[in-house]
Amino acid sequence: MMMFRSHSLMSLMFIFLCCSENDTKNDHSEENPPETLEEWEQVWTEEFDGDTLDLSKWNILRWRPGWVNNEQQAYTDRDTNVFLENGNLVIQGLIEPDYYDTDHAGNQYNADYTSGRINTDDRFSWTYGRFDIKAKLPKGNGSWPAIWMLGENISSAGWPDCGEIDIMEHVGFDDGNIHGSIHTKDYNHMINTQRSGSTLISTATESFHVYSLEWSPNYLRYLVDDQPFFFVYNDSDGDVARWPFDAPQYMILNLAIGGDWGGAQGIDPSSFPMRMLVDHVRVSKRSEDIGDVQVTFQVDMENMNVTGTGVWLSGGSISSGSSGGLQMEPTTDSGVWKAQLTLPPNSSFTYKYRNGYFPGSWSGGWETLSDECGVGQYNDRSVSIGIADTTLSIVCFNECSECN
Repeated sequence: MMMFRSHSLMSLMFIFLCCSENDTKNDHSEENPPETLEEWEQVWTEEFDGDTLDLSKWNILRWRPGWVNNEQQAYTDRDTNVFLENGNLVIQGLIEPDYYDTDHAGNQYNADYTSGRINTDDRFSWTYGRFDIKAKLPKGNGSWPAIWMLGENISSAGWPDCGEIDIMEHVGFDDGNIHGSIHTKDYNHMINTQRSGSTLISTATESFHVYSLEWSPNYLRYLVDDQPFFFVYNDSDGDVARWPFDAPQYMILNLAIGGDWGGAQGIDPSSFPMRMLVDHVRVSKRSEDIGDVQVTFQVDMENMNVTGTGVWLSGGSISSGSSGGLQMEPTTDSGVWKAQLTLPPNSSFTYKYRNGYFPGSWSGGWETLSDECGVGQYNDRSVSIGIADTTLSIVCFNECSECN
């Protein structure tokens, strides 16, 4: 749920769908919940099992309509908009024509819709870890639920410099299409550089699913029911305009109504009350016994005319969140280019090598592989990673075989 949005996500989706097998839509079922992850140790939890929301953990916001994104709801702290029921947090959107109230700053307003928004600002924040949120999303045009995070330094750095991580966004007119995104100074929708991915969960508004984020100094990995669908690698080289995600962030849960994106196809009055149900929020840290893995990629370009800005890891899932791909470097060996990435243990990725990335252009440069080693719609290469550092064999550009 970006702080401000003039919706350009659809055009970016076209780029990712054309260039990344990772963003091919998949369907997941609640009948196969994620197994317990031994590499993670739980450090914080909210199970919503009490009678009232624990205000030592959460703030309930009071905002007037239009505060961000031209959203039409007012956020209130009433128990009709935010409450616990049957072991779930309920964030409920209501039609209330000419509802009158004041916001947190004492400004008077009228609204036709009310809803709820809570966060952990100044109560709990985290830097790195795994975040699992089990939720059932509202159905109907006009709904815009989100599970997301913002940098604790937003009051001093401002948005988007503080960094924003959208773990899950969903708009009712595009039922079941789950989005994950980041927003930074260099990568955000205001300048058409937002990095996003999506996956189809056909039962997102009918049953509970677990929306997860794995966050390390090296990457952000997005999952639904433990199935990864989007990946952002930290190739910033220390530039906080590209990667401000080495500082604490707090969590936000909200249900917006209407707005620039959520209201793009109107608001369906028959869909009220709209309910976002959250069964739990769990935060874990990585076990000291299992860490990230160093993987070295190698490609022989001796018989190729290297053009543009050199050779890149591009396409597939490994670079889906990086414009053009991830830069490789030439070695002292004739024609061999390498890239060493720090990746999650027990994971799989798809990719291709790309010759000559030209900034501002996605045209050309990808190698063409046969079915012998190519997987998926775009015949990408694939790699499965265990828990040990790995150096992949040198392969020839455009070929499946190893190079001597």
